[in-house]
Amino acid sequence: MDEEQLWHRLNRRLVAKIIAECSYEGCLHPDTLDSHRFRLMAGGHCYDFTARKTVWDYLWIQPASLTRDGQLATSAATAMLDFQGALGVNDMVLGNFLEELHNTLAGDRIQQAVLSELTAADLLDLPATELESLLDGHPKALANRGRLGWGLSELNQYAPEAGNALHLRWLAAHRGCGLQVHGTPAPEQCLEEDLLDRWKQRFPAPEWVFIPVHPWQWKQLIVIQYAAAIARGELVDLGTAGHRYRPQQSIRTLSNSDHPQHCDLKLSLTILNTSCYRGLPPGPIAMAPRLSSWLAGIAGSDPVLSHAGMAVQRELGSVHIPQQAQHQLNGTPYRYREMLGAVWRESLLSKTANGEKAMLFATLMQTDGGGQALIAEIIRRSGLTTRDWLARLFERVTIPLYHLLCRYGIGMVAHGQNLGLILRDWQPQRVVVKDFHGDLRAAESPLPERQGVPKDILAGLKRLPPRHLLHDLYTGHMVTTLRFISPLVEEQCGMAESAFYQLLGERMIAYQQQHPELAEHFAEFDLLRPEMERVCINRVRFRIGYADDAQRPLPELGQPLNNPLQPETSDD
Repeated sequence: MDEEQLWHRLNRRLVAKIIAECSYEGCLHPDTLDSHRFRLMAGGHCYDFTARKTVWDYLWIQPASLTRDGQLATSAATAMLDFQGALGVNDMVLGNFLEELHNTLAGDRIQQAVLSELTAADLLDLPATELESLLDGHPKALANRGRLGWGLSELNQYAPEAGNALHLRWLAAHRGCGLQVHGTPAPEQCLEEDLLDRWKQRFPAPEWVFIPVHPWQWKQLIVIQYAAAIARGELVDLGTAGHRYRPQQSIRTLSNSDHPQHCDLKLSLTILNTSCYRGLPPGPIAMAPRLSSWLAGIAGSDPVLSHAGMAVQRELGSVHIPQQAQHQLNGTPYRYREMLGAVWRESLLSKTANGEKAMLFATLMQTDGGGQALIAEIIRRSGLTTRDWLARLFERVTIPLYHLLCRYGIGMVAHGQNLGLILRDWQPQRVVVKDFHGDLRAAESPLPERQGVPKDILAGLKRLPPRHLLHDLYTGHMVTTLRFISPLVEEQCGMAESAFYQLLGERMIAYQQQHPELAEHFAEFDLLRPEMERVCINRVRFRIGYADDAQRPLPELGQPLNNPLQPETSDD
């Protein structure tokens, strides 16, 4: 495939995504020509395409079928200009969005050039960190590789799809700089023993702590914004050192390339990507070590969770250093409060035993360069029927998350990057959960207290009404991952979407019948009701634009969804 063909293919994929997601969110309104043909009139232009409407009221579009005024659609930027009026986006916002869009295409180009040479079988045989670097990323976000602040050199150096390992910058931080330390940071997981010993002699504990910094963050922000602390000798640059790291899909989280079983690192990275700047908020990371240890204890002691094998990637320690002047402004843009921090988190590979395979849950949404679904290859290798494989998946992933919600009033934003999946003989064994600063919340009800969730943990969690909290599972997991998995299963595994969700609904009802003591909570977190709220993220960007804010943006609601999990009723 030459450069022009690749460019056109990338753009058609992105145009299909724009039309599909904006239609799902109620911003665009294609007309139905017949059961598989649709037409969208926008900006004086005609977009025709082949698609099928899934059970989520979502258009599963064939990108190769997309035409604009009878010619193949080959420009996502042109499509956005055509759709501007329908989307209600002003020039200022659209101009910024087009930059995100072109950054996304640049990242897609790197990824798709690699994928074009690999089959689904090839991808599944890669080490977990290499496979993760080639995944598509968040499927709901239109510009999911937007990465504002980066150019081509940064993409080639630091983007996961580029496949490079990098060395980190290290600082010695003195307590006098406002240093906040929580849990047990683990620099020994990241550095050679003799080097760490030399540093400790020069900068002894407990007055000093060693903190890793992403090399881009150091050059772009820290060396300038923290110049006063550096001048005072409270921050000392120790240079580039230690083990090599590969960026995960979330970019700011990195896997140890030299010692894959060692801790992952999550570092502040002040670029705008998908919905927000990717810094580390000090409040939530302060809670993360205690919170993840508590959850790991629950996973091991609760009969349902331990039977399902749920595991937790504990966040062992965190460090945050405020920028002193910004710290004094309560209403400063949130990105300035999150510039310098680090979290040490157990790796996904450390949760595997011999003979087990670890992967992100997002792998199940992925196709190879030829369109072959990885989930289809996984099911083929497992030797199970599609129904049996999915039943096992739901029992080991969705039911434990549902139990955590209904038993403890704890919700996780369980999207494809927050969940790990452990397989043995390619059959689902257990789910591994991670990311506890900001993506774990509690019910605004007496339930968590009644179930013994510690008060100090609850004090640090955001509390949501049950009708909102249930969307951490419904929208965060089902809409954000299963919505993109079930069409692949229908197309390539022969199991209709309706049967897919009927099976999931049956598993949930069976769980409810096994736990009648939770009946009140099942009604409180009603995932089986006929209609559910439709949570939208892209139209938030179109509405709020790119101006700074003191708080991270929140999603909006669209028209209600017909819930595919609703049990079928008999006419008898």
